[in-house]
Amino acid sequence: MKFAGRIPPGQTAIGLASGPCIRGFIERHPGLVDYIEVPFELLRHSPATGSLGELAPIVLHCASMSVAGFVPPPEGTFEAIALEAERSGTPWIGEHLAFITADPLERGAALHDATTLTYTVCPQLSEEVVEQACRTLTDLQARFAVPLIVENSPQYFPIPGSTMSIVDFVTEVHRRSGIGMLLDLTHFKISSLNMGFDAQEEIARLPLEHLVELHVSGHDVQVGTAWDDHAGLADESTFELVETVLARARPRAVTFEYNWGPDLPEDIVAAHIERMRGMLAHA
Repeated sequence: MKFAGRIPPGQTAIGLASGPCIRGFIERHPGLVDYIEVPFELLRHSPATGSLGELAPIVLHCASMSVAGFVPPPEGTFEAIALEAERSGTPWIGEHLAFITADPLERGAALHDATTLTYTVCPQLSEEVVEQACRTLTDLQARFAVPLIVENSPQYFPIPGSTMSIVDFVTEVHRRSGIGMLLDLTHFKISSLNMGFDAQEEIARLPLEHLVELHVSGHDVQVGTAWDDHAGLADESTFELVETVLARARPRAVTFEYNWGPDLPEDIVAAHIERMRGMLAHA
């Protein structure tokens, strides 16, 4: 089952991220979901997850390449991603504009050559990192048979050494590299809440001619800080951002990342998917 054969040219596919209830949801709502977003990391450590491709096409998502970092992951990681891209038939590979590995905090004190994080972290927002990310993206794209697209990180706090806003950073990376954009609207909103900018005004500055895919999910606020929350539902302000984007560009795909918990009401998830189809039809 292939993504391209499922979606007519010029139309937008709507998918769900792989989670505890994805198989049952698709079986109970046949034809509602066009594809399943599956993490490379899950496929690598649990190959049986690839059987989701029997239900719907797979779109591969990654958090392993450390695109905006200066310490690359092991060579075997890239080889494994390329293999899973071929096996899954994904139309592109989504990755985060972030880093997961860094130099040791104290040289000689770390157990490994690099400090490996368990969450993709917003990088320093500076000219040096823009240049590094663009070089890395050029090198990475040559490794894969399908396009690589990158996702904006959520910014939770001011990043030391930064000299630009996250909006300027994302804009410059896409402008210089020409890489496809995976715009996570919830990450964008989280950044706006934490950094104090107007999401509607700033999203208008993004180079949406590079847009390929949208991500939509929930968010939470803890002790005054907004956080990513895939166990929650998108709120009205997120759908308003979708409308703003659709007024300027049409993505090839929209992914609902409702995949961290088993208790989201199926009727509401289905209603959100139907609402998105209506928004796309009238855009």
